[in-house]
Amino acid sequence: MVLESVVADLLNRFLGDYVENLNKSQLKLGIWGGDVALDNLQIKENALVNKLTLKIPWKNLYGEAVVATLEGLYLLIVPGASVVYDAEKEEKYLQDSKQKELARIEEALQKAAEKGRKRKKYKKHFKRPFRGREHSKAKPKEEKKDTFLEKLATQVIKNVQVKITGIHIKYEDDVSSWDILSSFKIGLQCSCDSLTTNENWTPSILNEAAKIIYKLLCLDSLSAYWNINSKMYYHGSREQILVIPVSASARLYINPYAEAELKTPKIDCNVEVQRIVIEFTKPQYLSMIDLLESIDYMVRNAPYRRFRPNVSLHKNAREWWKYAGNSVLEVHIRRHTRMWSWSHIKQHRQLLKSYKNVYKNKLTQSKLSEETQRQIQELERKLDVFNTILARQQAQVETIRSGQKLLKKKSTEAEKKSGGWFGGFWRKRESRTKEDDESPVPESIDELMTPEEKAKLFTAIGYSDSSHNLSLPKQYVAHVVTLKLLSASLTIKEDKNVAETLKVQIIDLSTKISQRPGAQAIKVEAKLENWYVTGLRQENIVPSLVASIGDSKSSLLKIEFDVNPEDSTADQSLTIESQPVEVKYDARTINAMVEFFQTSKGMDLERLTTATLMKLEEIKERTATGLVHIIEMRKVLDLKINLKPSYLVVPQTGFYHENSDLLILDFGTFQLNSINQGSSEASNFSSLEEIMDKAYDKFDVKIQNVQLLFGRAGNKTT
Repeated sequence: MVLESVVADLLNRFLGDYVENLNKSQLKLGIWGGDVALDNLQIKENALVNKLTLKIPWKNLYGEAVVATLEGLYLLIVPGASVVYDAEKEEKYLQDSKQKELARIEEALQKAAEKGRKRKKYKKHFKRPFRGREHSKAKPKEEKKDTFLEKLATQVIKNVQVKITGIHIKYEDDVSSWDILSSFKIGLQCSCDSLTTNENWTPSILNEAAKIIYKLLCLDSLSAYWNINSKMYYHGSREQILVIPVSASARLYINPYAEAELKTPKIDCNVEVQRIVIEFTKPQYLSMIDLLESIDYMVRNAPYRRFRPNVSLHKNAREWWKYAGNSVLEVHIRRHTRMWSWSHIKQHRQLLKSYKNVYKNKLTQSKLSEETQRQIQELERKLDVFNTILARQQAQVETIRSGQKLLKKKSTEAEKKSGGWFGGFWRKRESRTKEDDESPVPESIDELMTPEEKAKLFTAIGYSDSSHNLSLPKQYVAHVVTLKLLSASLTIKEDKNVAETLKVQIIDLSTKISQRPGAQAIKVEAKLENWYVTGLRQENIVPSLVASIGDSKSSLLKIEFDVNPEDSTADQSLTIESQPVEVKYDARTINAMVEFFQTSKGMDLERLTTATLMKLEEIKERTATGLVHIIEMRKVLDLKINLKPSYLVVPQTGFYHENSDLLILDFGTFQLNSINQGSSEASNFSSLEEIMDKAYDKFDVKIQNVQLLFGRAGNKTT
């Protein structure tokens, strides 16, 4: 039944991380007035859902609320090293990871091919300018028409009420620390609620004629803890708070008809958080270092996990020596010996040939037999990602050369998630296939409803078969999200019972994100009004390390980032402006912070050095042709930075007071602006030097009024 499939799709999006598999056979859906009953759900390991209730009044979608209640969501995470090795589960995990990687590579290849075709088509008819975005702006937009399921989703969401209580996500680790008695526990707890309201933001049910949807989203008691030397879950323990409980609210304004009226945004969300307080101690920091190092060792140990004995090291030395020997022999010696044997090479060639021949069927046939699908899965299980992609490319080339027509590839998994009947409500969808356009209403709806009931439902959700397609103008802002944080603080201390070493406070941080789908543009604006940093208490004084001293009428820091800006020919623009700040040096605070972040463990530079050298070799191997391609395809950034003069005060004694000699460094004003390099057509380049010159962005930098002053005690320095 179509509505069961719709509900299953929606539930899979939100429960997929906790439920093994959810399909319409697991739903008992009373179309004409029952609750959705979920029976025999396969909950994933370490996850527990106490109770899930979902009520969808299909007979009266325009008069009753859709209510979803989740009571108690608990998720326990532990390191893989503490779990007994399961070959079947490990194999399933590896295959899932391989399929995700294959899908990612295929998507990247598909996008690159489409971009190459568009570029060739453009160059054939037009002379490509340096402003890479100009021709994309002129590209005609696909027109869009809301389908029945999108309209139905909008109506369901109109009166939906969601309440989730008792969310608790916990990570317990007793293997990362070298101290056998040490362990730590990380957790996140919160509850959330979503209510349908009226324009006054009071709970209500929207009637059939209501066009605007008002949603009030509440987050209650969001807190995080990081416990050191803690008892595990089954012993119980007192939490050491990392983030003090936070409560927040969001006001969501939705106008389903906005794209036709073009007067207001389709979605306008205003989020406000009163206060965020984070307290960070040195034991917590050291345990974080242990955790990161342990994760690195777990990744290195992954190939040898299947040989690891499930016994303690004490009194079991023989098993552990055998584990070490088998790990080296099987993974490094015998594997390489088998790899270069003639029998293995022959077998590998046969696998590649078999997979290439079977994959040709997938490229040319719309429906594969079960036997063919099974062969593809079995061969992909044996081949690695590189050889799988290589065989696929060979199959595609040979199929084209033989004159056969390739089937059009289906949308990727990511596109399905962002699209679908629910995704279309939130953003513009790509043009549909001819089959989708011909049947925007499921055929089963005629069997479920009488013509009168069907007409009433269409009226309720605002759907019409004759509705006009919409194309949005480039200047229309469809989605707006505003986030306001009134205050936040980060406190660093040696232990929870001692005075703070450093405290950072920010006051009135606001961020606004707006999107213009018609121009594929997005704009991010951020403002910070005040910023204060205080240090370690000494002589009954808490020293001020950083303080705002600029004009109170202007924001301390203002950042604007725009993709495809409306008032510029660049692909991206970034503007940064700041008011002056006063920075004071305090020796004891600096020394305490250095000591805080010092550990007895050195940094493993081997991987960093290897990665850096590989990157340098990659840069050296770039040819002139590659540089031309980079020049033509790169994004143009319009960068503007304007920093007002800030200054650093260094007292002679290391602690600032009125009677100390001072060294003052005035940083002066700093301005940076992008330089327009004009046209960069490949045909105009006459030498490699000119190509190299165009390969880099150029900026105009101005630094003025930098001063170094010395002031003696009792003298005023200006």
